[in-house]
Amino acid sequence: MLETIDSIHSLADPAHAAWWWSTLAGWSSLGAAVGGFSAAVLAVTAFIGGAAALKPWRENLHAQRDLAREQENGIRLERLSRLDGWSPGTVSVYGVRLVTDKDEMTREQAELLGGDPTAYVILRVSENSSGNENRARSLRQLIETGGYLARPPTPGEYQALEEGSRVLLRQPQPGPRG
Repeated sequence: MLETIDSIHSLADPAHAAWWWSTLAGWSSLGAAVGGFSAAVLAVTAFIGGAAALKPWRENLHAQRDLAREQENGIRLERLSRLDGWSPGTVSVYGVRLVTDKDEMTREQAELLGGDPTAYVILRVSENSSGNENRARSLRQLIETGGYLARPPTPGEYQALEEGSRVLLRQPQPGPRG
């Protein structure tokens, strides 16, 4: 029992308390070292992993940018191909529709015979002397489906024409900047 009392007294001794404090301080320094090493390992891992993830992210970003440029160019070509008179001095494109209403045809005939400017035109297909019924039917179908008398160029055709004329005229290529 005396030993127990002596050990209690020894804990109360200031010299003994300093030893316990230094032991606890030593363990906390070890904890700080382990924590610092863990932080360094995590930082290196994040740096390496971040660099590895950065390349696919940039590639995806560039692919999205390229797709947006391609879509922008496609929209531009589509708009240009739909303009009336899309290519000066060559093929003109006219937006048209068929007149099938009997009353409208009567009004159209009166306007045409009047000699004043009118929005109506009567056409007759006359490509050959053996009959043009099938060609006239094809023309009506072209007007019904496309709404144009002359087929406008497709975006690919317009691009080919644009690039061909640029080569012939040696002009810089228009398009998106960036």
